[in-house]
Amino acid sequence: MIDASAFLSVAGARAAYRRAAPPLRDAHVAALAAGFTRRAAPLGCVVQLFAPASAPADADGLLAGVPLAHKDAFDTGLHAPRLGGPRATGAPRPAAAVLRRLAGHGALNLGALAMAEHACGATAENPHAPALMNPLDSAAAVGGSSSGSAVAVAAGLCPASLGTDTAGSVRMPAATCGLIGLKPTPGRLSAQGVAPLAPTLDTVGVIARDALDAASVFAAALPAGDEDPELPLRLDALERELARPRDWRIANALHADGEDPTVAAALTGFEQRLRGAVGLRPAALPDLDRLNRLAQIVLHAEAALALAAAVRGGLDTLAPSTRAIALPGWAMPAVWYRHALAQAAPLRAAFLAGSLGDADLLLAPCFPQGVPDRDAVTTSSPAFDPRALAALHRHHAYVNFLGLPALVLPVGLDGRGRPVSAQLIGAPGSEARMLAFARQFALPHSTFLQR
Repeated sequence: MIDASAFLSVAGARAAYRRAAPPLRDAHVAALAAGFTRRAAPLGCVVQLFAPASAPADADGLLAGVPLAHKDAFDTGLHAPRLGGPRATGAPRPAAAVLRRLAGHGALNLGALAMAEHACGATAENPHAPALMNPLDSAAAVGGSSSGSAVAVAAGLCPASLGTDTAGSVRMPAATCGLIGLKPTPGRLSAQGVAPLAPTLDTVGVIARDALDAASVFAAALPAGDEDPELPLRLDALERELARPRDWRIANALHADGEDPTVAAALTGFEQRLRGAVGLRPAALPDLDRLNRLAQIVLHAEAALALAAAVRGGLDTLAPSTRAIALPGWAMPAVWYRHALAQAAPLRAAFLAGSLGDADLLLAPCFPQGVPDRDAVTTSSPAFDPRALAALHRHHAYVNFLGLPALVLPVGLDGRGRPVSAQLIGAPGSEARMLAFARQFALPHSTFLQR
């Protein structure tokens, strides 16, 4: 019988696997896969199931026997991804570099998870797939485009999942489901074998139930030779590193105009919890409208190229969100794109000097108006509100344009019991600091399950 903790944390899964005597480990893995299949069936978040043939060879690996599943944007070696479409995109190709790294540390890959078509969407809306329900609140939205990853992790199918983040597509679904969402520094995790959307903005990221699980998967996925000395590849050492005392200096730009009052109250409560534990100083964000416009130019221009074959192959079959992202780039003047790219480095330097300054991390808004209702951000719903959909992007896309790492963490509850998240932004390479902060200050996911 598989211990339920094997689905809930890296540590629990690894311990359950190591308790199985070596002759029984293949049976343990088979039972784990069967349990994943059974639990996934009613959720609709899994588009392809895999059955691991045997137990990992290295029982001491950081992720030995840990059941994971990932966004259907990665080559797996077993099937070609559907990318949120109705069918596979071609013949199977060798597994993506990040999946090979995870497997090398003993992780199991049990399935490919639902996503917005071609990663074009801020929500789980996808006309080619069943509607996904938020495991915390069936009326609440699930962010996108890594929506299946958030649902699977929040529902306890797996402790963590890889997704991709081009304009918030890891952070938004994580925040709607009360999870940790890590968007690393561009290039820290390999994009080899990952479907592109806008390569300048694309980042492979991690969604997890807590910061230790996110750190374990992120550390294991780093390329050989580029491991982070602050994220050791032994679980006990990694936990100690995340928990060690730090003299935190935090720049605070957490509040935004137009906040829902109950979101504001939750964020104020979080600030009060921080006082005395960290050094907080006020900070201001730059002109987000300008940064987000530049991000949109890059997104449209590069998506037009990345999705050209899909557009030519059947424009009428593509989801409206895919058309809305891919088509503007076909008419966009090239000088706009060149100008946007040229602005990225100086604007990043100004952001680091002005908003972050000498602080370790910057606290920034995530969803100032709270997690929206599903119907408010579903374009086919009579209750659709385009302003609510636009609000999902506002505090996420600019981070991709600036080329910085970011992490969302749950810090409170709004008036409807939905998660309120904060966003950490740091200098390139500051992922370990973000994960340590989240390990110390994020609300446990069980807070939301008890509602």
